[in-house]
Parts: sequence; structure tokens; C-alpha cells
Amino acid sequence: MLKRLPGSVSPAWVVIETVAAATVSLFGLLFIARLIGPWEAGLGAVAASAFLIVDFPLSALFGDAIVQRRCLEERHRSSAFWVTIAVAILAAACLAAAAPLIAVWTGMPRLVDMLRVLACLLPLSGVAGLLAGMALRERRYRLLAARVVVCQPLAIGAGIAAAVWFDAGAWALVVQQGVATALVFALLASLSQWRPRPMLRRSALAELWPVAGPQVLALVVLSGRYRVFIVALGMVATEAVVAVTHIAFRLLDVAMGVVTGATARLAMPRLAALQHDRDALAEAYGDLAQLQALCGLPIATGLAIVAPSLLEVLLGGAWLSAAEPARIVALSAILAFLIGPAASLWLALGKTRVNLAMQLAAFALPLILLALLRPASPMAIALCWIGSALVVPPVQGWLALRELNRPVRWLMGRLLPALLGTAA
Repeated sequence: MLKRLPGSVSPAWVVIETVAAATVSLFGLLFIARLIGPWEAGLGAVAASAFLIVDFPLSALFGDAIVQRRCLEERHRSSAFWVTIAVAILAAACLAAAAPLIAVWTGMPRLVDMLRVLACLLPLSGVAGLLAGMALRERRYRLLAARVVVCQPLAIGAGIAAAVWFDAGAWALVVQQGVATALVFALLASLSQWRPRPMLRRSALAELWPVAGPQVLALVVLSGRYRVFIVALGMVATEAVVAVTHIAFRLLDVAMGVVTGATARLAMPRLAALQHDRDALAEAYGDLAQLQALCGLPIATGLAIVAPSLLEVLLGGAWLSAAEPARIVALSAILAFLIGPAASLWLALGKTRVNLAMQLAAFALPLILLALLRPASPMAIALCWIGSALVVPPVQGWLALRELNRPVRWLMGRLLPALLGTAA
């Protein structure tokens, strides 16, 4: 049976990972939430969100820099490992200390124990993120896919068991997060071909940080962009409008994330390996841009066409007011699928400050439009949200072509099959 599966470096595992991640995370969360009820699910979601805000930059601390580094030595790997452990312990202590304050701010006293339990997971998650970066550098896609295909269903099963057998309530989501983090760490640590040495070199960290620092900040801005927008939206719109907008955007995120996640996973190690051969780098970028367009353009256009029917089937007629905002956002995503994996290109070249600048622009533009226009309808809110989608991708594409020394017609030639197929 194992011989019939794709090889460990086959890109098919990237597709399996991204599709499984989108499907399992969405339906697993909905199933547990249905078992424990809305109030308990809300409490668990707040605890998980507070944990993930700290966990996300920590797990990505040196992973991308490890992938990008052309000449990776043992001093880089071991130094990154011990610094990650130290930062994770410090972050865990800070989260545990801040738990009472978060509980007071949210009016949820039960958060204290939940956050302190979740804080203990941060060292495991930080190390797992570093090991995942090393696996991605070696293109061990099957190992990375196993994190989702094997660990996530087991974690969801543990959460369901806690909800059904022990009536755990909000703790079921904590159990799910804890089991997922522990299993991913155990999987990567047991199958990793590397063990850290007692080595900490300041010079090695100085070589990694120019890539790691801006990239981590860019990822923090990216992950917080939507959360901040929804919070700001709550200040200018009613709860019903916020709910409709949230549903429209989240459905699109799940579908679009499959394409962008898979393309980024394929692009990062491939482009990093070719960073000193600009002709080969440009050819690889063109191939990846074509792949991204072939996958993304039909999905974005198809979602724009079927949004009303899709929302009616999934949520019922009461949510049909989210159809037009979903269409607008889906159509705006087309521009992002026409420029290729620009973010991965800047990472491969070590120019992660460009990624940071682009994410800051994408973060600021919707908030500025929200403050100026103060929209009251889901359609007007969608128009504010896509402001960055109409500005940032064209700038990204122009900068990428300039870096690759290729004209626009070269990129359009690569995109032509996707454009014709989508039009048909």
C-alpha cells in the first residue's frame, strides 16, 4: 500500500495537506461547537485565539529563514533551536501572567486556567515550527502533510470525546488544541533527521535575523489584519451586518487558502534553491505563476458565479445578503492570482522587508476606507475590504517583474492558458 502512495517529495502531498487543513479545521470546529453550545464555544474560541496570537509568530520565528538560507550550517540550526526554546518559555510565562488580565477584559473568569494550560504548549509549538521549516527546506511534503492528515483528526476526536464523555464544555476546544500541538511535535521530532547540539552562535543568529525579523512581522500583520478589521467594523456597523460580512469573508478564505497555501509551500523551497541563478529563478517563477492561476482563477470566478446558491445550501436563505459581498471579494481575488507567488519570491531573495511593507499597506488601506466611509451595508463593507486587493497585488506584480527583469507580456504569456480556460 505504501508503494502506491506518492513519494515523500511529491507535490501531490501539498494539495492533500492544504485541502485537508481547510476541510478538517472548518468542519471539526463546527462539530465540536455544535456539541458544546454557542456560549461554551465562544469561551473556547477566545482562549484558542489568545493562544494563537502568541503561537503564530513563535512557530514561524526562524522557519522561513531556515528555508531561505542558501548555505545552512549546524551553527544556524542549533542556534535557532535554543533561541526558539528561550523565546517560547518567555512567551509562555507572559501569557500565563497575562491570563487574569485577559479574563477581566473579556469578562470571562474561566479563561485564566485555560490560558495557563495552553501556555505550556508554546515551547512544543515553537520547536515544531522550526522542525517544519527544516522539513520544508528538504521538500519532505509527505511528513508535512501528515501533520494535518494524521494529527488533526486525532485531535478533533479527542475534543469530541472530551465534550461527549466528560461534558468538558469549552475545555473541549482546549483539549483539541493541546492534543494537536503535542501530536505535531511528537511526529516531527520523531521523524526528523536532525538533533540539536549545545551550540549558540551570535554570528549565526545575525545572519538569520535580517530574513526572520521582517518576515515574522509580516506574518503577524497578515494574521491580525482580518481580526482587527472585524473589531473596527463592530464600531461602525450593527452585529447583524458584522455577522453577514464575517460569513461571506470566511467562506472565501477557506477556498482561496487552498490555492495560496499550496502555491506558497511549493514555491518557497524551489525559489530559495535558485536564488543565485536569476534565469532559472525567473523560469521557476513563471511556472509557479501559471500553476497558481490555473488553480485560483477558476475557483475565484466560480465562487463569484455560485455565491447565492452556495450560501443558501450551506446556511439557508437568511444569509443570502452575504452573496453580493462574497461575489465582490471573490472577483477582487483574481488580481492576486495573476501576479504569481510574489511573497515567496521576496522571501527566497532575502528581501522580506518588501513583504512587510506590502502587508502593512494591505492592513492599513481597508481600515482607512472604513474610517472615511463608515459603511452600513455588507456591500459597502466589502468594497472597503477590497481596497487593498485592488492596489497591493499590481504593485507586488510590478516589483516582482522588475526584480526578475521580465516584461509584463512574458508573465501574460504564462497566464494565457489559465485566462482562456477560466473564460471558457
